[in-house]
Amino acid sequence: MLAVKLLMAAALVASAGKPVVTIHPDDMMDSPQPKAPLAQWSNAAGRERTTLEVEGALLRGYVYPGAKGDAPVLLMFGGSGNLIKRHDAAARGFARYASRVVWYDYRGYGFSSGTAHFTSLRSDALRIYDAVKRQSGNAGVIVLGYSMGTAIAEYVALHRDVAGLILAAPWNDIVAASEYQDPKHTYRLATDAATLFDEIAMVEQIHAPLLVFQGTKDDAIPPTQGPALERDAASHDKRFVPIEGAKHDWLLKNPQSQRAVEAFFRTVTQH
Repeated sequence: MLAVKLLMAAALVASAGKPVVTIHPDDMMDSPQPKAPLAQWSNAAGRERTTLEVEGALLRGYVYPGAKGDAPVLLMFGGSGNLIKRHDAAARGFARYASRVVWYDYRGYGFSSGTAHFTSLRSDALRIYDAVKRQSGNAGVIVLGYSMGTAIAEYVALHRDVAGLILAAPWNDIVAASEYQDPKHTYRLATDAATLFDEIAMVEQIHAPLLVFQGTKDDAIPPTQGPALERDAASHDKRFVPIEGAKHDWLLKNPQSQRAVEAFFRTVTQH
């Protein structure tokens, strides 16, 4: 599920003698991008197809009508290698607490066309938010990011007036972890790449209500990352919830995660 090696930001110091690969912003996405057959993009009970045309791509996604008509909308951004079709159960669960849930495949991913570059994903995210907000009337929009998508969600929260921000399994020291390794290579972050993924710099400027949660057994991003990020966040209304025993994959549909999001929605709605 989480195929981008950059997200292994526990960052062992690279050993000598391995070939060095420098990572630039447009190298961040999976190659090749994971795709899903368009024939599988379908309406179903409790789920409707939706599209958004952006420069260079047609984004395809799903809208899940929610059970709480007076609650905020939940806009979701997934991790690297994720496809929306894999998270149908999680989105349906969150729809119990929201007025609706909206989730698109990234450009070049799943059902969406185009080529996945990280900088394009950020501009696409703003376009998605603006479209969702126009369709939501007076309802607020809570933005949720999972794994790599936490950086996307934070970018949206920096540039738009979100009702709340949810970060599921974020990392907080990707810039410090500018060198890491796998069995065959040493990887180094170019300066422009490190800047794009500087989550600390973003959360230090975000004042929206914040929920951070992460599995205590996360096997892709060290479990210390989530609480550290929450501590650095500027929001005065913030909380960290450990998801006991959970690993990285399938975190969003975990019942503990679902309950944490439900409680956050109640808090934001009461405000």
